[in-house]
Amino acid sequence: MKLKTVNKQFRLVGVKGTGAFEEFGTLVPKAAQEVIVRSGGIESVAGKEIAVFEPKKSHDHLEGEFYVGLLVDVPLDKVPLGMTYMEVLGHYATARGTMEDLQGLHAALLKQTMESGFHINREEYIVEVYIPADTGEEVEIYLPILSQNTAG
Repeated sequence: MKLKTVNKQFRLVGVKGTGAFEEFGTLVPKAAQEVIVRSGGIESVAGKEIAVFEPKKSHDHLEGEFYVGLLVDVPLDKVPLGMTYMEVLGHYATARGTMEDLQGLHAALLKQTMESGFHINREEYIVEVYIPADTGEEVEIYLPILSQNTAG
C-alpha cells in the first residue's frame, strides 16, 4: 500500500456520542441508525455516511467522543433539533478498504504513516466515510497527521 496524503474538508450533520473507546464498535452503528431515521430533515445531503472520532491520546484515556452523520454539500444554518452541523478540515493520511477489514485497515494505515515519517495529530478527529459498494460497504479512513518529522 502506497501512502496517500490529502488536505480535505468534511461538512456533516449528525449526532454526538460519547463512551468507552472499546465500545465504539457498537455505539457508532447505533448512533448511525438514529441519523438515518432522522435524515429526512437534513438539507443538501451528499449521500454518504460519516463518523468522526476523538483519537485515543494515551493508554489511560478510556472514554472519548464521536459524531456520526451524513455528509452535506454546503454549509448549513438550519439542522434538525438535537443534531449538529460541523466542518472538519485537516491534513490526512488516507486509505480505502472493506468494512470487514476495518481494524486491519486502521492498523496498516497507522503503520505506513509512522514508517513514512509522519506523526499522528492527536488534537484532530479521525474521519471515516462509508461508501456503498457492489460487494457491501467500503470505508475511507482519514488519519490526521502533522508534517513529516514534526513532533506533536
